[in-house]
Amino acid sequence: MKFFIDSANIQDIRDAQAMGMCDGVTTNPSLVAKTGKPFNEVVAEILEAVDGPVSLEVTTLTYDEMM
Repeated sequence: MKFFIDSANIQDIRDAQAMGMCDGVTTNPSLVAKTGKPFNEVVAEILEAVDGPVSLEVTTLTYDEMM
């Protein structure tokens, strides 16, 4: 069984990792907005902290904006 935390809060993610309860992360723009930080900054923090899969929802429709 794998555990994915659904959060954009980097401290919550790190806490879950410390407990051995974080195999990956899922998040979305609403959760990122709650952090009060820019979307790209939050994404960079998550990608740096997590060794496993990360699923990010986007709010745009074009490839270039998604990338």
